[in-house]
Amino acid sequence: MNLYELKTDFKNDKFAGKRKYTLTENDDGTISLDDVTEYETVGDIYGATEVNASNTAINQNTDDIAQIRDEDLVQIRGVTEITLPVSGWSSSAPYTQTVSLPGIKSTDNPIPLYRYPSNLTEANKNLIDRSTNMITSIKTNNGSVTVTCKFRKPVAEIIIGLKGWSFNGIISPV
Repeated sequence: MNLYELKTDFKNDKFAGKRKYTLTENDDGTISLDDVTEYETVGDIYGATEVNASNTAINQNTDDIAQIRDEDLVQIRGVTEITLPVSGWSSSAPYTQTVSLPGIKSTDNPIPLYRYPSNLTEANKNLIDRSTNMITSIKTNNGSVTVTCKFRKPVAEIIIGLKGWSFNGIISPV
C-alpha cells in the first residue's frame, strides 16, 4: 500500500446530546456497557491497521529521502549558506560585505538564519553572537547579497543561512 491508497475520508460519530449506555450484569460477576446512543452518523475507527498503513507509507518516503545526496538537501531545506570572513568587511563604517550568489534576485526575500561552526568554543560563540548583533541589514541584489553593519565591524566569521531560497533556484523565495 502506498501513500495514495490510504483512506482520507474518516468521519467522526455524529449524535445529539450525550452518549448513552445500558449496564448488563454478566454471569461471571462482571458488567458490560452496551452503547445505545442514537447516531446521525456512525464514525470510522482509526485503529492499528490504519496506523500501520500510515507509518509504512511514511517510512517508505523517509527511505526515499535518506537516499538523497547531501548537496540536494540544500534544495529540500531551502537554505543556502554564505560565509562572511572577518577580513571581508569594508575598512570604514558603514561596514559592508557583498557575497556573490548567482541566481538570487533583488526581489528575493529569504529569511536569514545564523549558524555556528562545528568547532565552536564558548569564547568563539560569544564573539559570533556579538558579531551577528552588529548586522543592521541584509540586502539581496541580482546575483549577490550585501550585509551591512552600520556602526561596528564584526570580530568573528559569520555563517548566514538564507532560508526560502536555494542556490539553483528550485526553492521559491519566501
